This record gives sequence, C-alpha cells and structure tokens, in this order.
Amino acid sequence: MSIFKKITENPIVESAKAFQNAMKTVNNLISLISDNKVSNSVREMLHGLRTVITEKPNITSVNHYINHFLLKIDPEGQPIVIKELLEVFHERWKNVDRKTAEIASQHFDFENKTVLLHGSDINIQSLVDLLNVNQKKINLIQLVSLEDKFGKEQAAAIAAKGLAIKVIDDAGLGKFLPEIDIILMGCDIIMHETFITKSGAHLIAAAAKTYKIPVFVLADSRKILNKKYFPQSVLGTFIGKEEKSGDEIWKNAPENVEVVFNYIEEVPNKLITRFILEKEALTPAELIEKIDKVLVANFF
Repeated sequence: MSIFKKITENPIVESAKAFQNAMKTVNNLISLISDNKVSNSVREMLHGLRTVITEKPNITSVNHYINHFLLKIDPEGQPIVIKELLEVFHERWKNVDRKTAEIASQHFDFENKTVLLHGSDINIQSLVDLLNVNQKKINLIQLVSLEDKFGKEQAAAIAAKGLAIKVIDDAGLGKFLPEIDIILMGCDIIMHETFITKSGAHLIAAAAKTYKIPVFVLADSRKILNKKYFPQSVLGTFIGKEEKSGDEIWKNAPENVEVVFNYIEEVPNKLITRFILEKEALTPAELIEKIDKVLVANFF
C-alpha cells in the first residue's frame, strides 16, 4: 500500500507527515470494520500497520497511535465506538509539544541563562517560543555538525522569529562548556536504560556530567517503548538502517579505510538529569516505573 511504502522506505521520514498518513490509514480501517469479522482489506491494512511498527520504530508518535488503535479495536465492535475513542486520542495529544515546554519551564529557571540546543525538535522550539512569550532573557547556542542540516534548520527557524542564536560546530564544544547553564535535546525513542537520538548526544551528555551541567531530554510519552514487547531485533534493524554512507565524511576514501557514519545513537539514561514529558519531569529511575506501566497490543 502506498502510504505504508511512503513511511517505511523514507530513511529519515518527517514524523508529522508520517503521523498524518497513519491517522488516514486508521480512519480508513474504521470504515471497513464489519459487524462480525475483519475483511481481507482490513487484514491487509493491519498487516501494513504492523510493517510500519517493525520497519520504522523511530517514528514513535505513529507507532503509539497505531498501538492505541490496536488495543481498542474489536472486530465485532461498532465503528462509531472506535471512532469516538480515536477522537478522544486526537484531543489528548493536540498541542502536546506546548505542554512539554510548560513542564520544562517549571523545572529550570531559564532567566539570563545560556542554553545549548542539540539536534532539532519541535518540543525544543516550543520551549523557546514559550520563553520568548514570557519575556525570558536567554542566550541560545545551537550545536551543529558539517553534515547536520536539521540543527541549521532549527537555528534558522528560531532566528526567523527575531531571536538571536549562536551556531557552533560540535567539534569546538569544549570551548563553550564552561559558560553553558543547561543542555536541551530531543529524542526518537525512550527505553528503560537508554534513549535514541541524533549522534553526538552521548559525548555531550558525558561532558555535561563533568561540568555539572543539567541535561534535559524533551519528548512526550508517545516516545516511550518497552523492550519487553518491542523486540531488540527490530530496534537493532532500525539502528543499522540509519548507518549512512561514509562518503558524507570522506568521499573516495583510500583502500583499506573503512568510514562509518551513524546518524543516530543510543545514549545511557543515567547521563540525563530529567526526561521532560507532557505531564511530568522524571529522573531516569522514575522513568523506569513509567515505562513498565505501558500497555501494548499483541502485534508481534
């Protein structure tokens, strides 16, 4: 099906667009549910939804949406009931990035602070917007690497709103660490002991420990995955797919030189001060308790 191919074949798919495609698919599925059994068309859609989950586990907002649907679906149930459940779901997650930003603002005094941004994330941008609306004076620094277009895009988006922001190369971070008050980063997946995000975060968080700089990971609870139901083989496959061509680092490298470029990486949760979600700010230890409570549909 074209929607599923669009989501699974794009190596770095835009989460918002993928989420819209998933919603469209689920809504189509609702209209095809019969009174007594699931038709072949519905089975095909369910297979496609499962494919998205196994092929692109990093698009956690999509997978959370699909999981919510599969937990609620009853082949003998009425489509109108399922539709009502999904409408509640839509309302629950509307403007969730603003809620996450509000929680972050409650757990750190950003006034006159120097804030380092790693990667690009809607939750980070919403927090910057909130601080601007509240007239907080902050000194923003965006970390980028030569091959990183997303950090540059985030810096450009912030600057377009009339806010000053400094862009620095990640290789030169050490020079700026003594003046940084807090580090903000987003993520793709949150698990019991690690989270997955743009490469470079591990070294940044480790350096922050040395300098006693707090590190906040901004996300929402849709990013949470419980390894007890999500096979490690699936996550391993995803991480492997995100290994990109070494040409981006060294084109036409000499024989016997292996060039490896990973766009994302796993980072130990213990390096993070707080995981900022839409309703709460959690330490790594508190996060484990929340992950253990996640309910999941049996689609593996």
